[in-house]
Amino acid sequence: MKKIILIILLPIIVIPAFGKVHGAVLLDRIVATVNDEVITWSELMRVIILDGKEFLSGAAGKDREEKIRELERPFLNNLIDMKLQLQEARKMGLDVNDAEIDGAINEIKNKYGLTDETLMNSLKAEGLTTEDYRARLADQILVQKVVNFAVRNNIVISDKEIEKYYEDNKAKYDVEEKLKIRQIFFALPEDESQKQAVEARARDLVQRINKGEDFAKLAREFSEDPSRKFGGDMGYISRGSLLKEIEDVAAALKKGDVSRPFRSPAGLHIIKLEDRIEGGGIEKVRDRIKEALFQKAFESKYREWRTGLRETAYIEIKL
Repeated sequence: MKKIILIILLPIIVIPAFGKVHGAVLLDRIVATVNDEVITWSELMRVIILDGKEFLSGAAGKDREEKIRELERPFLNNLIDMKLQLQEARKMGLDVNDAEIDGAINEIKNKYGLTDETLMNSLKAEGLTTEDYRARLADQILVQKVVNFAVRNNIVISDKEIEKYYEDNKAKYDVEEKLKIRQIFFALPEDESQKQAVEARARDLVQRINKGEDFAKLAREFSEDPSRKFGGDMGYISRGSLLKEIEDVAAALKKGDVSRPFRSPAGLHIIKLEDRIEGGGIEKVRDRIKEALFQKAFESKYREWRTGLRETAYIEIKL
């Protein structure tokens, strides 16, 4: 499916340039009738030269003619779809006003950093008048309106659909929360006075860290945990596998924060939270799932809608 684009800078190659494709003299002809409108060969060639630019790049002579012939039918089908959608928009009474076109032009200028002068020079270089360019933008805006009205606005993704998709794809979305922690650990002696001395040493280390000393270096020097040889690095640890006291303290820390000394049944800890990987759960991915389901539904319903327009239209192809 070709994606519907509201606003893009669309250059056009002037019609006389197409005369070289099939001879020196350009004899225009009707290549398709769509209800009460026609598509001419020159109109089709404009689109092929524009949208098939990459495919035609570097081709010349007979090779270029052959490549253009390969593109004629698929590009004609795209033009027919465009005509049908514009016709449907007008049946619905939809239109585009000058303010909307002006807004689209301003958006283009802002996006590409263009001034009025550079925009006009760009259009002139492509052989495009301001009036032609505004008409082209108007068609794009009108197609977007009818697609929104007939398709997009009629799609509703329910909570039940989101929850079912989540349950069917838990492995994709459900990630355990993990904490990356460094620690300095001290075993606490039985004697209370000795415990106080250990705590005083731990408080002194926290002060040194807060003044800029390296946590890992101090862990290697003072920690009594096997992780000392890694600078206290305990790696990424899943929630639920840590001591409750460590998890509770870590939960209150921001990335890069260092805790005060705190006790656990194992001893005395100072921890630094180096990183946190947020856990899964449907609420964390609800919007992503809704967007994915919406896009899938849109693509399906948009195809159905376009097929329906073709089935009720008079289309005669003379290519």
